[in-house]
Formats: sequence, structure tokens, C-alpha cells
Amino acid sequence: MLRALIASLATIGLAACAFADDPHNVSEDSATGFYRPGATIPDGADLSRGDVPRDDYGRPYTYEGLGAVLPDFIGETTDQTTFASQMLEGRWTVIEVWGIWCHDSRRDAPYAAALASALAQDPDVDFMSIHTPKNVRNAHRALRGYDSVSTWFDEKGWSVLTVIDEDAAIRDTLKIRWTPTYLLVAPDLTVQGFRTGLADAGDDAVKTFVQDISRTRRDWSAE
Repeated sequence: MLRALIASLATIGLAACAFADDPHNVSEDSATGFYRPGATIPDGADLSRGDVPRDDYGRPYTYEGLGAVLPDFIGETTDQTTFASQMLEGRWTVIEVWGIWCHDSRRDAPYAAALASALAQDPDVDFMSIHTPKNVRNAHRALRGYDSVSTWFDEKGWSVLTVIDEDAAIRDTLKIRWTPTYLLVAPDLTVQGFRTGLADAGDDAVKTFVQDISRTRRDWSAE
């Protein structure tokens, strides 16, 4: 059902956000990898925010819902079609949560577009995105001067199914702690993988992520 919906929609894209000063702060211990349920958290992780362990740039080392069922959400797509998370059941799906307002998301956009293109070659994995503000207080700044998310995608020439989270309600429901966030959702709707932006992970980030997805699918099927 999701792939049919994707095929029926047009014009959409992707993006990331940080709290530190240096967007290129990528050390050996940076949280730029792919994390699965049970992943080991580095001893030096920053716990000062009281939510999830982070690296020195603020990127999370984990997602609170790893291994759990994706919380239900409903939203409108850029084409004003109603989307419900239950539509993901039965297939593997990568969800990117991003925002035009976020410079990390904008820097990640070409990588996300490349990822969407790569996954389009696999009939068993779908890709979609959720555009969200940082929080409800900043909802009016989410588009950063654009008339709409569709306008952004028209400018970039990308197309991907995108749900619009107008007031950060979906962001809060999913407990998104970083923008952009990528979630790998299994056919049973459990979250089997998480990572932050691709831009800081090197030139092979998209290729490596696709390989991570393939390994996760094989391991999950073997359980």
C-alpha cells in the first residue's frame, strides 16, 4: 500500500540539526553510525541533557524506541493525502525526519536524495520523510522562507513521499531528539535501526547505510 501511495505522489526531499558550533565536528567517537537494538554506548557519551546519550556535537548514540513498535501517527502529505503509520505494516521502510529550518538537514539533503534513489531500486524497501519544526514554539519558522515543503522540493528537483508535521506533534510522538533522524522500520512496525545525518559520515555514507539496512533485514529474517 505504501509503495502505491509513493508512486501516486510527486515532488519531495530531505535534510538535519545541531546545537554545537562546528557542523563538521566528526571525531572517532562521533555518533554518525548506524545503531541497532542493543548497541553499545561509548563510556564518554554526554548524558547532561537527561534524555539520550550524545556525542560532543549533540548527536544521539541511540533512539529511545529502538526495538519497540513505532508509535502510531497520522498526518497529511504534501499532496494533502492522509497518511497513517499503520500503512507501513508488512514492508521495510526508512523514515527520515527533517526540517527546512535546520542547517544540518539542508546539508544532508543531497545524501537523503541519493539514499531515496538507491532504495527505489529495491522493491522490498520503501523510503519516506516527515517534515517537522524543531518544536511547537518554532512551528512558524519551519519553512525558513519557503512557501511550502513542495516549493523546496520543486527547487531541488527531488520527489519522495513526505508527511507534514505542522506543530511538532508527530516529532514528539516519535521522540525525535535530532534532525535529521533516519529510522529503519521492520514489517512488524518495530524500529530496527537508527542513525543521524549522512553528511558527516563520509563519502560512502549512503552506500554504507544501504549495506546496514541489508544486514539488518537478513538478521531479522533469520530470528
